[in-house]
Amino acid sequence: MKDLPPIQISPMRKEDLPGIMEIERASHLDPWGEAFFLEEMERPQSRVLVARNDAKPRQVMGYICFWLVADEIQIFNVAVHPACRRRGLGRRLLLEALKTACRAQARTALLEVRKSNQAAQRLYIRLGFRPTGVRPDYYQGVREPAVLMELEMDRPWRTRWLAEERW
Repeated sequence: MKDLPPIQISPMRKEDLPGIMEIERASHLDPWGEAFFLEEMERPQSRVLVARNDAKPRQVMGYICFWLVADEIQIFNVAVHPACRRRGLGRRLLLEALKTACRAQARTALLEVRKSNQAAQRLYIRLGFRPTGVRPDYYQGVREPAVLMELEMDRPWRTRWLAEERW
């Protein structure tokens, strides 16, 4: 497995949109449209973080979209370019989002994941998420249930995952 080049994770810029849309279409059965990402950039509670190749800043390698509401982070979308998968980038994006949430005093993280997406569920469980329920027929197109997952970001969790700056 080839190592990832050095990456930079920072807020989405409008010029990231073509790269984001390429990844979005390659990653989801029912992809979001460009307008959705542009709207997310304008919402005060929304954050879209983008992983870029440090040597080629226009090269989008992955992204995560989430909301910070009260003391919660709600994760809506995580995707990594097919050429960059299985190398820890999804984990890095998740941890960066969770770190942002901790700085905003969030205590709980919530997300939904396709029942068939076992790789994502394993990643979430390794980070401390636990399944809390199922929403039948949640996803459109290919109708499929969503597994609801939750993470309590208590002190032991913060110590384990967020103390290190070098992911």
